[in-house]
Amino acid sequence: MDNVLELKGITKKYPGVVALQNVDFSIRKGEIRALVGENGAGKSTLIKIITGALRPDAGSLFWMGQQVSLAHPRAARQLGIAFIHQHRNLVPFFTGLENIYLGRPYPRKNIGFIHWKKMREKVDAIIFQYHLEVNIDKPVHELRPSEQTMVEIIRTLLDETSLIVLDEPTASLTDAETQLLFNAIRKLKGHGVTFIYVSHRLDEIFDIADSVTILRNGRVIETLLTGETKKSEIVTLMAGETVLSTFPSPPLTRFRETVLSVDSLSLADRRLKNIEFDLKRGEILGVFGLVGAGQSELVETLFGIHAPYSGKIRVDGKTIQIENPRSAIRSGLLFIPGDRLTQGLILPLTVRENITLTMLERFRVSPYCPIPKRKSENHQVNTMIKSLNIQTSGGEQEISTLSGGNQQKIVLSKWIAYGAKVLLCNEPTVGVDVVSRREIYRFLYDLSRQGTGIIVCSADIEEILTISHRIGVMNQGELVDIIPNENVTKADILSRCCLRGGEIHDEQ
Repeated sequence: MDNVLELKGITKKYPGVVALQNVDFSIRKGEIRALVGENGAGKSTLIKIITGALRPDAGSLFWMGQQVSLAHPRAARQLGIAFIHQHRNLVPFFTGLENIYLGRPYPRKNIGFIHWKKMREKVDAIIFQYHLEVNIDKPVHELRPSEQTMVEIIRTLLDETSLIVLDEPTASLTDAETQLLFNAIRKLKGHGVTFIYVSHRLDEIFDIADSVTILRNGRVIETLLTGETKKSEIVTLMAGETVLSTFPSPPLTRFRETVLSVDSLSLADRRLKNIEFDLKRGEILGVFGLVGAGQSELVETLFGIHAPYSGKIRVDGKTIQIENPRSAIRSGLLFIPGDRLTQGLILPLTVRENITLTMLERFRVSPYCPIPKRKSENHQVNTMIKSLNIQTSGGEQEISTLSGGNQQKIVLSKWIAYGAKVLLCNEPTVGVDVVSRREIYRFLYDLSRQGTGIIVCSADIEEILTISHRIGVMNQGELVDIIPNENVTKADILSRCCLRGGEIHDEQ
C-alpha cells in the first residue's frame, strides 16, 4: 500500500532552537498513527508543517507520491489534509449545521436565499455514510465535548478529507465520550481515512492507534507497532533514559495546623452547595469529579472569580472576604487555571514578562520608580527556567512559540516564585507529557514540604490517586466525601460520585 503522506529531511529552526532536525515521516492510507514526545520535542512544529501553517527550512513533503509545497493551511485543506485543534474552533451559539458550513460557500436558491435543505442533505449524507452520531440541530454549547469534536470532523469531511490530524482530542472528554469518539475514528478508518493522533495519554494510544512515532529533541527516534511494544518502552524512548512509568507518591508530611477552612460555601446558581473542609499546611487535597461536577467552580470561587452566595473562608484561622482575585492573592491564595491560554498567560509577551508579571514590584528600583532592576528580574527568570526545566532559548523568547507543556510550567513558575499559603490547581497537567508531568508533580511536592497547602482539582482519576494525601469527591456541586488516600481504588472513588444521585459515565 502506498504512503498517503511522506516527509523527507524536514528541518525547522527558531532563534536559538532547532525544533525539527532532518525528520523523516510517512503514513499509509487508512492508518492511525500516534505521535508522541515530551513537550518541546517538536510535535507541534511537525503538525504545523504537515497542515501548511509553517514552511520548513529544509526538506520535502510528498502527498500521494507527488512533491508539494504548502504555503498556507488552505493549500493543505485543498489537498485533503485537515487539522482538528485541541481547542475547538466552533461558535457556541450556532447549531452544529451552521458551524459545519461556517467559512465555506452556502448553497443558494435561485432567489439568493440560503438553501438549508441542500445543506442538510449534504451533511446527512456524510453522517449516514460514516455512521456517525451527532445532533446537528442543537447549538454547539448544548452538545457534549465528543459531539463537538464530531461536528469538526464532519466539517473536514465536506472537503473530501483523506488525512485528519487530531491534537489531544480527548483532553476534555469522559471515558465514555472518548469511546464514542474512538468508535467514529474506527468507522472513518474503515472507509480509508488516515489519522495522525497526537496525545499524551499513552493508554489511549494503545487503544486506538496502529502505530506510534516517538519524537525527542526534534528528531524521530523510532516508529513502532502498538501491538509489538509496551508503554514503558515508549516512555523510555521519549525521555532518552530509563524512566519509571509510575509517578512518585506525595511526600510523607507531618501535617501541621490548618491553613484553610471552608464553611458552608455556596454559589447563588447552585453550582456549589454547602462546601465544607479543612486543609492542613503541607497537605495535598485532590478533588475529583466528573466533568461539570463543580470542582472547577470550587477553586475559582476560592480565588475570587465567582462571588460566593454564602459561607465563610478562613486562612490561618482568620476569616477573610474574597471579593476578587486581587484580594485572594493578598490573602495568600494563588491559582493555576485549567485554561492556560486564556487565563494563565499573555501570549504576545515573552517568557520573562510572563514569569515576573505577578511580582514586578519586587524588582522596582524604588517604590516611586516603576522601572525594574533588570539584573534581579533576569536572575529570577533564569532560576525558574532551570528549576522547572523549561525548554526555551531564554527569557526573551515569545511565550506563544513554546510547547503547551513548557507554557504550563511558566504558569506554575510565576506563582512558585511569588510564594503561597494555599495553591489552587485546576487541571494542572492537561496537555502535558509524562515526563513533564513528573516534573510538575515534583515541584508541587517541594511546595508541600515547605508547608504550602495544595488543592488539585482534576477529572483524571489516575492523577488524583497519584498526587493526593486525601481525596475529595464532588458531584452536582456537593463535596460528598473526603477520604484518606490509603488503599483507595478507582471503584471506591467512582461509587461516591453517585452518592447524591449522580451518574457514572465511565468506569464501573
